[in-house]
Amino acid sequence: MSLPFACRHEDGSGRADVVLKPRAIQCALSRICGVCATPLTRPIAFVGSSVEVSFAEFWFPPVHEACGQQLVDAGRASAMVLTAGFDLLRPSTRGAPVSFRANSVIEAAGTDPTQG
Repeated sequence: MSLPFACRHEDGSGRADVVLKPRAIQCALSRICGVCATPLTRPIAFVGSSVEVSFAEFWFPPVHEACGQQLVDAGRASAMVLTAGFDLLRPSTRGAPVSFRANSVIEAAGTDPTQG
């Protein structure tokens, strides 16, 4: 799997475990996928740990269901939530990362609490 859009600098460099704040905001405001950067369709997926699922709050931007499944299959996430909508949560302190809250959860998969 190539480097997700949300983790990739303009020059193509980046790390799969570091979400770039400007890219995350771009994904939310433009409603584009954090993996492939194409327009999102419903359902919208979020991937992360079982802890993120339990709070329905995620650090990785929204993705297509198929793109989210690729992240889970590659071991970059342990759980996926499908939702009809989400909110961008801006940090209260300068420089802190943004997060995303699924506001209409349709389905949660891979929520084994031992997968944290």
